[in-house]
Amino acid sequence: MRRFFSRYVTRQKFTTGAISKLKEQPRIPVDSIISSTTRSTTSTTHPSNEKFMLILGKPGGGKGTISSKILKDFPDMEHISTGDILRQHVRDETELGKEAKEYMDHGDLVPDEVMIRLVLDYSTNSIGNGKHLLLDGFPRTIKQAAALDESINVDVVVDLNIPTEIIVERIADRWIHAASGRVYNYSYNPPLNHGKDDESGEDLVQRYDDKPKTVRKRLDAYDKATSPLIQYYEKKGVLKTFSGTMSDKIYPEVKKWLNKMGMNR
Repeated sequence: MRRFFSRYVTRQKFTTGAISKLKEQPRIPVDSIISSTTRSTTSTTHPSNEKFMLILGKPGGGKGTISSKILKDFPDMEHISTGDILRQHVRDETELGKEAKEYMDHGDLVPDEVMIRLVLDYSTNSIGNGKHLLLDGFPRTIKQAAALDESINVDVVVDLNIPTEIIVERIADRWIHAASGRVYNYSYNPPLNHGKDDESGEDLVQRYDDKPKTVRKRLDAYDKATSPLIQYYEKKGVLKTFSGTMSDKIYPEVKKWLNKMGMNR
C-alpha cells in the first residue's frame, strides 16, 4: 500500500501551488463521480492481506468509541483519527492547526485541500506494515473520496447512523478544564463539584464548538457534505450502516460484519 500513497504524494506534492490549483478545480457532480467509479473498480490495488477500512458518522456520533472497540478485538488494525490529529495541530499552533482552527471555531468543515494534505502526510507512515488501516474522520466529501481512490482501494466502510438530537445532547453536556485538557460529561462522567475541575478546583469551560447551536451547525454541514458518501460507497458494495443510540448495542453487529468482511485475518 505504501507505494501507492508514495506515488500519489510524489505526483501531487501538495505545495502551495498545488493547493491553489486544487481550489480552482471545478466541482464535479456527485452522480458523475459515483457512476464513473462504479463502472470499474479503482485501478490501484494493495496486498491481499491488507485491508483499508473507513468509519463514517456525524461529529460526536460515537466513531471514537466504536473505533476503540474495533482496535481491541482486531489487533491487526492501526487507527488514524483525523480529528485527533487536527486537535493536536491546533494545540501545537502549527501552520495547519491555525488554518484549521478558523473553520472549526465556527462549526465549519475543514476544507478538502487541508484534509487531503493532512491524511496523506500521516497515512504514508502507517501503510505497508502488513496491518489493516482504520481511518476515522476522512473522507468527508465526495472530492476527498475521489482523491483517496487515486491512491488505494477502500475495502470496508462502517457508517454509524446516530440521531442528531442524541448527539447534541451528548456534546452539550461536555465541559473541559482548559489548562489540562481534562474532559467531563454531565451525562456519564461528571466532576465531583459542579463546574469545577476535580484536581485543581478551577472552573470548567465549554468549548465554542461544543455549544448546542454550533453542534447543530456542524451536523448540518455534515449532512450536506458527507451524506453523499453513503451512496458513493454503497454503490461500490463496501458499506454497511448501523443505526442506534448506544455503542454497546451497535458494536456487536459491527464486529459480526467485520469478521464476515475478513478483517480478522
